[in-house]
Amino acid sequence: MTELKINKMPTPTWSWLKMDYAKLSIEDNLFTSMENMLPAVRGLTDAIEYREDGLEEEEKLPELTSGLNNKGGQIFEESLPLSIRVKKGQKIEKPLVLEYDLTSQNAVSTTQVIRAEENSELTVIILTSSEKGSAGFNTLRTQIYAEAYSKVHVIKVQLLGEKFLQIDESESRCAEGAHIEVSHVILGAGKTYLGVGNDLAEYKSTFKSRLSYFCKNDQELDLNYIVLHHGKKSECQMNVSGTLKDSAKKTYRGTIDFKNGCAGSVGEEQEEALLLSEKVVNNSIPIILCDEEDVSGEHGATIGRLGEDVLFYMQNRGIDSKAAENLIARAKVQSTVDFIDDEEVLSKTELFMDSIFGEL
Repeated sequence: MTELKINKMPTPTWSWLKMDYAKLSIEDNLFTSMENMLPAVRGLTDAIEYREDGLEEEEKLPELTSGLNNKGGQIFEESLPLSIRVKKGQKIEKPLVLEYDLTSQNAVSTTQVIRAEENSELTVIILTSSEKGSAGFNTLRTQIYAEAYSKVHVIKVQLLGEKFLQIDESESRCAEGAHIEVSHVILGAGKTYLGVGNDLAEYKSTFKSRLSYFCKNDQELDLNYIVLHHGKKSECQMNVSGTLKDSAKKTYRGTIDFKNGCAGSVGEEQEEALLLSEKVVNNSIPIILCDEEDVSGEHGATIGRLGEDVLFYMQNRGIDSKAAENLIARAKVQSTVDFIDDEEVLSKTELFMDSIFGEL
């Protein structure tokens, strides 16, 4: 077995907390035996250059900020990326949808490189799904380059079977005036390791992330978000919201790093976690690092159980405690699901939610 250290924080905390990184044991040679998988695609237009045979050899792209922090890169080294480029000045109204059905797959690598040229706009929805009882291993890597004054929104929806393990990386870089959003809906898989990194590299670049999750039984969700502020007057906002039930476990690491020279920058991270069992484990480490005086950084967390006043309110309206828990847990996920502007992906997500929460 090979042991990996992933989702490593930029700066260590107290070692006794054992939260500076995640340990993951993988069978030897698993990564080299993985198969590349291409998605079913909807929404292509003439304004989008789409290639499934990897990047051209002469293309040299800037290094990106990694949330997964997998030194050595063995997780994705065998992966052949598909390339998505939005042409200069093009604003694509409908989302580009990439669907990966992993039902009959064992070990699969999926990678996308998304590039938005100057003053262009694009939304990409990436769905990974399988039948409920399916088992397997998936690596999902998305690299996002936003050139000056462009806008990119990547929405990742994960509806994998309960015996899946997924490693999900979203790396990105914002040029001057560019805006990147990364949204996640995490509902499936037995174990999910998710890293999100962004470099606000230039003046007035902005980054926003949101993640909604529901974990039950023995599901594990391990998160690491890292945002670097290099550009002046750059802004970031990170939000994580979800519910833990039964013996589920979640770890959230969130780092906002104000670099020297990023004067006038603003960063904020917020977390909400609803705990529905005495056995759940919830770890949260929000961190703000600062090497610049003229900045504003905030972080906050709301973690706890449903209050008696909420349950009393619900019960007075004929909603028992179990239904109340499901209603509120579903609402937390719905806040991100509402951004899915594709009927097929939305329908599959809502059916999956019905199987978890029941039809409310």
